[in-house]
Order: sequence, then C-alpha cells, then structure tokens
Amino acid sequence: MKNVFFKPWIGENYESGGIFDQKILVLGESHYCDGCDKCSGAPTYGECADFTINVVQKIINGDSSRWSGTFRKFERSLIGRDTTSKEASKIWQSLAFYNYLQVAVPNPREAGDWYDCDNSETAFFEILDHQNPDLLIVWGVTRMWDNMPSKGWNNGPQIVIDGYSVKNGWYTLGNGHRVRAIWVYHPSTGYSWEWWNKVIRELI
Repeated sequence: MKNVFFKPWIGENYESGGIFDQKILVLGESHYCDGCDKCSGAPTYGECADFTINVVQKIINGDSSRWSGTFRKFERSLIGRDTTSKEASKIWQSLAFYNYLQVAVPNPREAGDWYDCDNSETAFFEILDHQNPDLLIVWGVTRMWDNMPSKGWNNGPQIVIDGYSVKNGWYTLGNGHRVRAIWVYHPSTGYSWEWWNKVIRELI
C-alpha cells in the first residue's frame, strides 16, 4: 500500500468478521495535530504513520483521551447498549478503522483542502482492495459524502428511518467485490448512538 501514510487499525478478528460475522471497515475523516508536517509528501513509515493504530489501541486499553467519547458512542451504536471494557475490546478487535485524509489537519472539526481529498483517493482504494470489506461505515454525512470518490460507485436503495433518508450504496472493486457503504453522523458531536443503532441494525 504505497500511497497509504496513516496505516489502518486491523482488529485481530477482522478477517473472520469477529462478533459481526462480516468484515466491517469504519472510515473516519482525518487526524489532527498541531506541530509537524511529516505526513506531507511520500509515505515514510514511522511513529506518525502508526497514529491510527495507537488511537484505537488506547481505546481498547481504556485510556482516556480527547477521542474517547467519539469512539465510545460509535461502538455503542453498533450493539445498541452501553459497552463494558471487555465488550469494547471485542468490538474493535472485530473491526478495521481508517481515516480517509492522508495528511493531518491542525484543528478538530477543520476540513482538509480539496486537493487533500483528491490526493487521498488512491490510498483509499488500496485499503479497500487490501482489506476487502463487506461493509463500509463512513463517519460524516456532509463533507465525507461530498468528497468521497465516485469511481466504482452506485447509489443504493432508499433507506428511511424515522423520516431520515440514509445515504448508502456500493463500491465495486476491480476484483468484482461489492462493498456496501453507509454514511452516519460523525460521532464526535450530535450523535445519538441509540438512534443510529436503528440504522446500523438494517445492515449488521
């Protein structure tokens, strides 16, 4: 995966589907940091390249961080209840997680530039081809919906939950495999895990 800088988290049970019985890739938007430019340019695998992996490992370990609430809300929306630390570990060991942008942004809730999105497309398809997920759950229904690649994309059937039309469809990969995709609100804010569990239950 020569175009991937931020290496994805791959749970130890991802390949078997783990507790979900299917391979689920969760797609965030970006990392943020406030001081270096190591992720610009060609990938050089080092400490920064393990950012994603380290974040999820901290969540599994129960470490408190600025991202804990975001990850906790999302994991609860997958199973429909408050999660224990043991359940949290089983959930994340069953998932893959990857951030779309291959450069960090300097502040939370800050968008990457349009060319950062375009430049991340090749890496995204490398991840899909390598991990071959059955389901892609995308965090963010505005920027992430507008800026995701159109290559291999087909809109899905209308899914309406409590009057809300869920953005969904499929990516067809070069090997013919179809990846079902849905977009959910970003769990960092304004995210009701109880409500989004209604949506996610339609697919897992």
